[in-house]
Amino acid sequence: MKISLNNPFLFLLLIFLSSTFTIGDLINEICQQTIDPSLCSNSFHSDPRSTNASLITLGHISIKNAQKSAKAVRKLIHSVSYSGNYTECISLYEDAIANLNKCKKALKAHDYGELNTFVSGAMTDASMCDGSFGRGVQGPPQLKFASIKLQGLCNIILVISNNLSGINMSV
Repeated sequence: MKISLNNPFLFLLLIFLSSTFTIGDLINEICQQTIDPSLCSNSFHSDPRSTNASLITLGHISIKNAQKSAKAVRKLIHSVSYSGNYTECISLYEDAIANLNKCKKALKAHDYGELNTFVSGAMTDASMCDGSFGRGVQGPPQLKFASIKLQGLCNIILVISNNLSGINMSV
């Protein structure tokens, strides 16, 4: 049996099916490149906008998720700061939030080099908070967990940025 692509209906159906398959796999493809594929998948599947989203839209969703997480960590730090000196950690999270705000602008401008710089800065800010309590001193476990989560969310942005700029960082 010979199938001809001269039939417009068959041609459009083929395009639709191939694009649906590609879009449906996009989240899985991105998440497999991250340091925490489960966190990545959960963060996208909890947002209805991610269904059939483009890479740019997934970038916006990821930045929003990271901003929300950073603000929650900042609030957590303020709630536990009565029991120790968290001034440096609070300052680092203010910087992380500022960097994530810059990520939005860089993504909108399609400046993926700047996006990488700002998201890397946010990741560094979060990890530095963990070490800001002094040698051998650890902050509360919930702060450590929240910091790791934020770093994972930032990693999603980094993977998306690298894919947008043509750098595939497959794990």
